[in-house]
This record gives sequence, C-alpha cells and structure tokens, in this order.
Amino acid sequence: MIKKIIKENYYYIFVILFLLIILSIIMNLSVLDSIATFDYKFISFINEYSSDKLSLLFKFVTNFGDFYIPVFILFCILIFVKNKWYFYIEAASYMFSGIITYIAKLLASRPRPLEALIEIPSSFSFPSGHTLTSIVFYGLLFYLVSIHSSKTTKIVGFILSLIIISIVAISRIYLGVHYFTDVVGGFILGIPCLMMIINIIEKNFKEKL
Repeated sequence: MIKKIIKENYYYIFVILFLLIILSIIMNLSVLDSIATFDYKFISFINEYSSDKLSLLFKFVTNFGDFYIPVFILFCILIFVKNKWYFYIEAASYMFSGIITYIAKLLASRPRPLEALIEIPSSFSFPSGHTLTSIVFYGLLFYLVSIHSSKTTKIVGFILSLIIISIVAISRIYLGVHYFTDVVGGFILGIPCLMMIINIIEKNFKEKL
C-alpha cells in the first residue's frame, strides 16, 4: 500500500520536498533583508486599519488555527460519525501537516516579529503553521463532508473552507505573530499537501467513505 501511494504521488512528494528546500534557502539568503523590509511595510499598512473590534474578532478567529479546535472537531468526528475512516483520514492528515510545518520552520529558522497583540509563540516564524495546517485540516474537512454531495454543495464547501483559511491567515498578520511572507509560505506548502492527500483518498480510500 505504501509503495503504491508513493508511486501514485511521486509528483506531489517531489514538489513538497522541492518547496521545502527552496523556501528554506530563500529565508537564509541576503535577500531576506528585502523581504523583511516589505513585511514591515505590510505590517504598518495593516496597523493603519487596526481597531478594538477588529482585534477582538481576529483574536477569536485565530483560535481556529490553534491545536485545540481541530482536536475538538476530530473528537466530535470520532464520537458522532459512524464511519471511522473519516476520523482516521482527517487525523492523519492533520498530523502530516504538523510535521511539514515543523520541518519547514526548522529549515527556515526565521525569528518572529518583535511586537504582537497576543503572546508571541516560541517557535520559528516561517511558514505560518496556522495557515498551513488550516489549509489541510479545513480544506480536507469540507472535501470529506461534501465527497458524495452535489456539485453545488462542493462549491459551497470550498468557499466556506477558503473563507475560514483566509481569515485565520489574515489574523496571524494582524495580531503581529507572523509576517505576510510567512502566510504566503503557508499557502505555498499547504496547497500541494492538501492536493496530495485528496489524490490519495480518491485513488485508495474513496470506496471506504
């Protein structure tokens, strides 16, 4: 099974590994100074639109990218959904996205912004783990929910997942715990990870769902 999955997804595996290497090299080159300059300008732009209401909103929304909300959702799937394959696939995919995030952060080793509206995490800044894991978790969640539904339902599910992911990503920049390019890195790595997982499901597990 593992050999079959690797053979069917060698392209995605290559792309993910290639992106990990290239992005980590970029984050460690002198070009990072130019990237940092752009990032700080973007932070200044965001700060011009800051307000107490927006701060409250984004402090709430960013929780959807934290560990405990996905775990709570996984717990609900485990308890209330009869077909346990939904839980196994969603849980394994979430862990996979966490591993990719961890590796990418170690390779890039980019420090966090110096000031934030919430407590600054101790982990490295690039890429945004909230963004990467949200792409995989919520993108896959809505895919699984609508897998046997109509085209319209699938489109609605895609739009809802995109809204959640985008708001979580924006919240990380607004709250000051990530740079704009951290979030972009999260998208660049998260999308091929999600595409690979969906391809694995389509070719090996769809009949189980």
